[in-house]
Amino acid sequence: MSILAYITDLFFQAQISQTAQAASVEVKVVSSLYHFLPGLEQKPSMVMIDLDAKGISPTTLIAQVREKNPDLPVLAYGAPDQNDLFERARKAGANTVLPSEQVSEELKEILTKYGTTKESP
Repeated sequence: MSILAYITDLFFQAQISQTAQAASVEVKVVSSLYHFLPGLEQKPSMVMIDLDAKGISPTTLIAQVREKNPDLPVLAYGAPDQNDLFERARKAGANTVLPSEQVSEELKEILTKYGTTKESP
């Protein structure tokens, strides 16, 4: 596996999937802890966490990732007006915290930097 992304927003899930496919990068997008936590065992190259994800505490999730995988890059993102949440995400262990718009603009670069290229059939 390459990149593991915890995202509940359907629009952003589709955007990541389309961008990953176009860049031939492997990304597993999940929207539940039931799928996310086992995904960590697959040794992803990076984790993306939506700070606006429903049904979780994103900072707790970041701390769990950091506890299990201290060296794993963690990218957290959310609405640009959430400075307090951004700071809590950094303190929980996120390496990079960005506004959603910046992630959208730089998505291909982010995915190709951390992702592994899919093998041709």
